[in-house]
Amino acid sequence: MHVVVNIITPIFAIVALGYGLARTGVLSAAASEALTRFMFYVAVPAMLFKTLATTTLPSNVPWAYIGAFYGASFATFALGIAFARYGLGWSRRDQGIAGIAAGYSNMVMLGFPLVITAFGDAAALPLFILLALQSMLMFPLTTWVIEVYGRREGAQAHSLLKMLARLAVNPVIASLLLGIAANLAGIALPGVLTRGLDIIGAAAPACALTALGLGLAQYEIRGAVRASAGLVVLKTCVHPALVWLACTLCDVPALWTHVAVVLAAMPTGINAFIFARQYDARVEAVSKTIVISTVVSAFSVAALLRYVL
Repeated sequence: MHVVVNIITPIFAIVALGYGLARTGVLSAAASEALTRFMFYVAVPAMLFKTLATTTLPSNVPWAYIGAFYGASFATFALGIAFARYGLGWSRRDQGIAGIAAGYSNMVMLGFPLVITAFGDAAALPLFILLALQSMLMFPLTTWVIEVYGRREGAQAHSLLKMLARLAVNPVIASLLLGIAANLAGIALPGVLTRGLDIIGAAAPACALTALGLGLAQYEIRGAVRASAGLVVLKTCVHPALVWLACTLCDVPALWTHVAVVLAAMPTGINAFIFARQYDARVEAVSKTIVISTVVSAFSVAALLRYVL
């Protein structure tokens, strides 16, 4: 339990810092928007491009493992959409936000240190495989749901083409495609560029958590209870349960299954907030989902680790 608490405590401290800065008037709501735009257009694309361009791809792809985890993640994403549509009456555009809030895990800030601490170096490969693919698979899906599926009913053909064009030039998707292309082409990034991208990308987590705190200061504690509660259940309970079932059916080795289930049990990733803030869609619900799921996971993951170790 102390391992989980030691990792989560700094996360809450930075969120609380942003909340305090907003409440004391040091930073305004406009600062949250500016930080989000910086992350969406600069920091996150820099991090994704550098990671994908410099990563050594595995020679033997563990398709069963990848399919088990992301098949369950896509199923949870779909359940998030269904919950938002039938349970909350959200618009198509907002349903994409619910999907990523339900199926996108906080692998970098919480999952990475937890898995390595709990399982050691043997868990590095299965951890890396899932971490490297999460944004590459979930970001385009979320963007498609928001930009294309979420278009207004009755939109004309030229509107659809316009949205597809926006999807193609989306900075997150563009950075993913460029990173993969550079990797496959064997292009070596200059040292100066790599260090610059590292510096910019490293700013993303702190900016995201601060922006989250700034955003939370704008809402009442009692708001969006039903939405956030449902999304928390999907993220912290349904998602890991589906991953465990899929890994069992696909005969995934025990250690790899444990890593996958722990990563699925992580709280909603901060990138869900970035999407919500960028598209100005259900920011309150997503902000509270991230905070509440982080608290819940502190206990659920501790119990899970106690069971598997």
